[in-house]
Amino acid sequence: MKDRSLLVVCACSLLALVGRGAIAQADLGSDDPVLIVPKPREVKASPTMSGTLPEIFAQIEDQEEIRRAGLKANLLRRVQMIVPTVVIVEDASSYLYAISNWEGAVRFPILWDDGSVASREDIARFVRAFAPERVLRIEGSGDERWTGERDQKEAVFNRALSKAINEKKADWRKALEDLSDEGIVSPGIVVLDVEDKSWAAALALCAGRLAPPVFVTKPKSSVYSPLSAFDADTLELAIERGARASGRSWETIGDDIDAITLALNTGTLIKTGPGARDRLSTTDRIGRREARGTRWAWCGQIIGNESRGVYQAMCALFLSLDEGFVWDGYSQKQPWGQYDGTQAGEALTEAGLEVEVHDQPRYTLKDWKLRMVRPVGESIANAPDNRDIAAGSAVLFLMNSKGASNVFDLPGVVDGQGKPGHMPMLEVPTALHIVHSFSLQSPMNRKTVGGRLLERGVFVYAGSVDEPFLGGFVPTPAIARRLGGTMAFAAAIHFDSGDAWKITVLGDPLVTLGPAGRRVDGEIKIDGSIDIEQRAKHGLKDGDYLGGMIDLVMLGHDKSAARLAIALMKDKPEAFAPEVALVSIPSLFRRGEYTRMLDAYERLDAAGRKDPLMQDLLWLASPYLLARANSDFEERGRIEALLRSNIRKSQAIQDAEDLAMAMRKRSVDNAVGVLEALRPTLKGNQLKLLDRAIARVRR
Repeated sequence: MKDRSLLVVCACSLLALVGRGAIAQADLGSDDPVLIVPKPREVKASPTMSGTLPEIFAQIEDQEEIRRAGLKANLLRRVQMIVPTVVIVEDASSYLYAISNWEGAVRFPILWDDGSVASREDIARFVRAFAPERVLRIEGSGDERWTGERDQKEAVFNRALSKAINEKKADWRKALEDLSDEGIVSPGIVVLDVEDKSWAAALALCAGRLAPPVFVTKPKSSVYSPLSAFDADTLELAIERGARASGRSWETIGDDIDAITLALNTGTLIKTGPGARDRLSTTDRIGRREARGTRWAWCGQIIGNESRGVYQAMCALFLSLDEGFVWDGYSQKQPWGQYDGTQAGEALTEAGLEVEVHDQPRYTLKDWKLRMVRPVGESIANAPDNRDIAAGSAVLFLMNSKGASNVFDLPGVVDGQGKPGHMPMLEVPTALHIVHSFSLQSPMNRKTVGGRLLERGVFVYAGSVDEPFLGGFVPTPAIARRLGGTMAFAAAIHFDSGDAWKITVLGDPLVTLGPAGRRVDGEIKIDGSIDIEQRAKHGLKDGDYLGGMIDLVMLGHDKSAARLAIALMKDKPEAFAPEVALVSIPSLFRRGEYTRMLDAYERLDAAGRKDPLMQDLLWLASPYLLARANSDFEERGRIEALLRSNIRKSQAIQDAEDLAMAMRKRSVDNAVGVLEALRPTLKGNQLKLLDRAIARVRR
């Protein structure tokens, strides 16, 4: 036990777990030398690896080289023991204090609240999936301060990491050496710059994956601009020096180090020449000694602030991918048929996932909009036995479409192109692979497909930074089978050989299918900590409806939050202030209370009505709202007026066309008027798109 008494639990170190592990192991099912496709992990005929933890690690060395990283990462997650409490922090000192109190293999999730709506939504999304017994909040705890020069921060990082891995060891290096002597070696390294905001995610992944950190000075390029080829080469050399200094083998796939987590807010693509297509994925370049060289490690990149990075790390460590969602927008004609979503769904089902598949004939843009009235992953969050899930469930989302960074095309386009605002709300954290050109060209821009999906809660994302052409993507069924065979995410979505190309991975490259560990009886005691559920009860009793609503949402109690909102609107309308309405609307949407959501929307102030998330929720619910009000003249007028006044600038033509299509049965002229009102604000190609939309409405 630690003197600070954060954990009160019968804790065992990782070494004490040696001898308790066993992992199901599948044989291989492909002779293709470029793309190994193992059978899913649940195939009954699979041989089984068993024995002590070191013995299982030794048996992994007999498996295919490309599978070893995933098998090791999966095994290290499975032996962790999880205290079913989520700890929320809001500053660096509290985060360092909390993570320092992981007890080797005994851990608990930590999330960072930066006060933003995005941060609150990420926390709520994780909590809904994880279903903890308690949610605690701490602030101002611990003696460490994240201040000073680079060397001071590196020292703080090292101390926190040492405590998290093994309190009895003064240095994490000695703790990892002892494990290595037993044959237990993490398959990855974590590359970070302590001056970068991704440091917090790096600390969690180092401790959770038992991965040594490699400290670098990040390139000057920001996450909003591309890396130069020189900067990419320089970064690669620094990483190779760090790998070499670790004392582990690293130069080929299948040795000790097969994964690099690049925790750096730097360019996610590399500009390699003057041409428009002279671009490569940063994560496909890093892990190769030369740009056209053979891969020695797969790479994934963590970007964003501390809150988003910690969210990505905790999802990777504590959630398991138990549900699949597949949307195939391709025809059966070749070569598109190679990416068949139905086959992918079958492979995921064989691997033990519950799968929702959308393929021909219900795969059009109209079908998409109707389905996205409901969040993806709702069955996990609303399952009556949610608290019995071992360590929380997340969604694996596989999608095929066409388009560009700011549009996606699905078959049956009769009402314009799909836009980022049409992307679904994600009820729980989600891992995503999307066959779609340019989706991650600007991942920090919410006006792009990738930016919107990351904002919605995707914690690991495989997509393209440029035009890779269809053959640049591993076929979707193969990805499903490779993930089902316990391959690491970054390995599964790449071809096994070939030059660096344009498919990137944002998030932890070592995400795998399989259990995240087992829950243990235990209690976390922190002086001055706040139990969020108790605070919510007291706040509501005292009439603090805003604070109570925020806490209910963060606890994942959408049902209670929605009931509170409905009751306040009915019985205490004066207490349902715009700020309360703003917080309640996402819960009303998630609970399917779309009409009540409309009532709440009308109580927003001007700033709230223009809030990007609020507008997205309004439009996602619009198919239901418009259909329900079809026979109610007064209600229809209210809905149409609200939608018209909240057309989103980033997809004005598409929103206006959606509304016009619903209005044209009663008056084509009035419907066209919605679109014509946009004409003074448009120019160039946008005017051509407007005219096409008007022509479709007039048909």
